[in-house]
Amino acid sequence: MNSPLNNDRGVALVLTLAILAILTATALQLATYTGNAALTTLAEKDRFQAEQYAMSGIHLAMLILVDDAQKNEQTSSRDSWADADKIARAVEAMGLDDRSLTITITDELSKIQVNALLKNFPGNDINPDQQRIWENLLRHGFSGESSENETDPATVTNALKDWLDSGDDDAVSGLSGAESDYYLSLDPPYLPSNGPIHHINELFKVKGISPELLTPDTMDDQEETSLPIKLKDLFTVYGMDTGRTPDNRYRFPGQININTAEANVLAALLPEGMEDFSADLIEFREQKGEQGDIFLNLLDNGWYKRVIDLSEKEAARLDRVIRYSSDLFRVKCTAEKNHIRLVLSAVVKREKLDSTGEWRCRILQIERD
Repeated sequence: MNSPLNNDRGVALVLTLAILAILTATALQLATYTGNAALTTLAEKDRFQAEQYAMSGIHLAMLILVDDAQKNEQTSSRDSWADADKIARAVEAMGLDDRSLTITITDELSKIQVNALLKNFPGNDINPDQQRIWENLLRHGFSGESSENETDPATVTNALKDWLDSGDDDAVSGLSGAESDYYLSLDPPYLPSNGPIHHINELFKVKGISPELLTPDTMDDQEETSLPIKLKDLFTVYGMDTGRTPDNRYRFPGQININTAEANVLAALLPEGMEDFSADLIEFREQKGEQGDIFLNLLDNGWYKRVIDLSEKEAARLDRVIRYSSDLFRVKCTAEKNHIRLVLSAVVKREKLDSTGEWRCRILQIERD
């Protein structure tokens, strides 16, 4: 049976009904709790409407993700959720245009998982594979070339390890680590988490990590304007394994989806000296036929071996830190109503219900950008 998302009329009917139901339910709930006084001015009404557009966009994105899960076992940048044109058509089917609502969906597991630097929580053992990823990223900057930043990568990984770890009697890692004594000496003082990071901006509290270090310019020096990499584009705090270890601890596997990871992350995954092959991997992923509508290359497990030549040891190391599917996504919805602009960002988890075999998405976190 064909999915309704493959038919324009089906898209219009299903999505319009779904979004109208969401809007109606949300409006009624808001009216119940806040009353009509919350909408006394035109600006407030516009802001309310923009927020409903954005929330509807998040639910539309979840519908698209669920539909895609029914078609594909793997997750790649070729999927419907990653196709800006298809998303725009779905928005249009709601009766909106790109000035009222834009939606972008990104794979949260295409990013470096900061909490995976430790093997387990609570604990203090560093994961050497994840440490290598961080050091590659910092050593070669964010362009595939040697970084001019003189910061020793170990300075960052030692400090981050100390921020995350526990049960080591506040032992400082190397010469550059930092535990409670260091952070309590700052003005204002604060304590390290001694556990996983829950919000990505918490990284900037860690000794040696600054916006300049992790959000460098990525445009050519000759460009008049430079666009910084955003922290959320490279790193995530999500990805925790739902299971527990035999000693009742939890972990972040840290495997990154090679089918969706962007160039800087791919470069950090590759062996020393092979960073430039990240562009070849992306070209292989995106290569289409002459008509421009069919992808030429199958993204099966181990497809990278058809692009780059790795030793057995290098391939085994890469296989430990990559994956080919994802269940975590970030949905960013930008809505506008009469010049009132609002941006909502949500992290959603896609999962298959054991009881029914059906797919669903649920919101893990939502915030205004």
